[in-house]
Amino acid sequence: MRIFKKRWPITSILYVMFFFVVVMPIVLVALLSLRAYTNILLTNITSRTMQTLEQVSYSIDQEKSRYIRTVAAIASDNNVISLATSFHRSTEPKDLFNYSFQLENQLKNYLHDMPDVVSAMFIYRDGGAYFFEGTHFHNIDTRINENYLKVTSLYQKTLQNQGRVQLFGSEENVLIESNDKYILSAAIAPPYERSFSDVEMVYFVIQAKMFENLAESTSNQNGSFIILDGNGNIMLDTSKDKNQNIEKQAIEQAQDKKTGNFKTMAYGEQMFVTFLTMERADWKIIYITPYDQMTSQVRQIYKFIMNVSAAGLVIFLIVSFFLVRSIVGPIKSLIYQMNRVKSGSFHVDLELSGPLEIYSLGKTFQSMTGRIQELIIERQEQERLKNRAEIDALQSQINPHFLVNTLNAIKIMAMLSKATNLVEMTDSLIKLLSSTFHRGGSYIQLFDELQSLEKYIHIMKVRYGDRFKVEYDLDESVMHTYILKLLLQPILENAIIHGFYGKEAMGIVKITCKTQRDQLIITITDNGKGMERRTMEALLQEKKVESLSGIGIANVNDRIRLNYGEPYGLEIESELGVGTEVIVVLPLLVNNPDQPSTTRVLIDEKSA
Repeated sequence: MRIFKKRWPITSILYVMFFFVVVMPIVLVALLSLRAYTNILLTNITSRTMQTLEQVSYSIDQEKSRYIRTVAAIASDNNVISLATSFHRSTEPKDLFNYSFQLENQLKNYLHDMPDVVSAMFIYRDGGAYFFEGTHFHNIDTRINENYLKVTSLYQKTLQNQGRVQLFGSEENVLIESNDKYILSAAIAPPYERSFSDVEMVYFVIQAKMFENLAESTSNQNGSFIILDGNGNIMLDTSKDKNQNIEKQAIEQAQDKKTGNFKTMAYGEQMFVTFLTMERADWKIIYITPYDQMTSQVRQIYKFIMNVSAAGLVIFLIVSFFLVRSIVGPIKSLIYQMNRVKSGSFHVDLELSGPLEIYSLGKTFQSMTGRIQELIIERQEQERLKNRAEIDALQSQINPHFLVNTLNAIKIMAMLSKATNLVEMTDSLIKLLSSTFHRGGSYIQLFDELQSLEKYIHIMKVRYGDRFKVEYDLDESVMHTYILKLLLQPILENAIIHGFYGKEAMGIVKITCKTQRDQLIITITDNGKGMERRTMEALLQEKKVESLSGIGIANVNDRIRLNYGEPYGLEIESELGVGTEVIVVLPLLVNNPDQPSTTRVLIDEKSA
């Protein structure tokens, strides 16, 4: 079954499909139509032939009955038999002439309306015969030696069937020397006692006009008639060139059935044989005709159908060639361009052509490769921005050991000077910077981020006094999830420095942490002075700002987008005189992504 597992070219598939779907059905339809038409034609021809044979059979039967009745009437006429016997027994010339004259007149009375009868011969038991010429002239010598006739099977068969007229064809008329193949003989043994009659048999020679007419009817055709008697002897054969082989086959196959037809071969030519048994006799009429002659009309139609089919197939194959070419050509070109893309070259030079589906496929492929190029450039730009953000974050840091050691020295000096506020502020700054510059990775737990945020709030309160306060609404289930470092401090710093600037009333910052649709939502809301839309848009674009971490709100938004994708980031809502709300949308991470041994779990499947 390898042929079904093999990957075939589309050209081969189309050509095979065209062959089985178009070529083979056309050939089958043509052959089946021809076969059906041939069967119908043969049925019609056979039917017409059988009708012809029935008509011939009727004519022959009428003539045959007329011959038999006449011969039987002569043989049963006591006067005729008595005259023939007296002629045989007389010795005087006068008596012989007288009896001969009377017998001739009697026979003429019977045969005056039967010009087919050539002669009549009365054969005596003890030898000798009386010969009578027919009423009409026939150029046939029928005078035969009675002694030769007596030893023939014809003679013996007639004696065995005394009182019954026997008809014999040319096959059994061996003593009659004539080229006329329409010669019949009739013989009867009169049923009289020896004491009354010396006539043993009356023998008639008949030139059958009915057979001659039948032969003339087929003279302009290639067909021929064969008439058999009840014993299978040939009574008539009208074929111009006798073929004993086909005659033998026709006779053998026709003897077993009353009527029918069959095909046979003779000298490399196929012949069609139709036969019929006469109703009132055992004679069979066989008609033999060349099969090609019968089917000549079929062959003409066959040639016409095959020529039309061949022309149609040639036209179809030409159209199929261009059709397959219009489909396969663009596909091959498309495969070539795909292989180029596979090797890393995204420059597609594809000439769009072919049917609508192939054209759409090529158009889609071009759009896809163009989109891939755009995505590659976009990805490269994202990586560049991500690296730039990380570099900016690193550049904003100073040597942590140097800065912490310096702050510790300041803290000791403040303790010696008993400056409590300076000691607390320095201590908070040390812890804040230690958390900020911690090199454990880019991620930190939300709980630790909020702890660092508390140190920053303490510093800002020392700096600005009790002009603001911070409130928390925290979901304990998210406190141990992981977020990027320094996400919240820039937002809170912007609210304290810019939101409460010039504001007389107490500033309130509310920090809310919760989950929503498998996401971590951190909301920082202040009751500051608010801002206009263009200010919000500028805030999300300005990256170089002065802050404790050196990272602005725009950097925070970019870091979130670069690390998690477009669905995540910052959303800012603000109203002048009312306040500002910054919503931080993050994926819910229960494991630290910086640790390879752990599995990063993104609850939001869209960020995967």
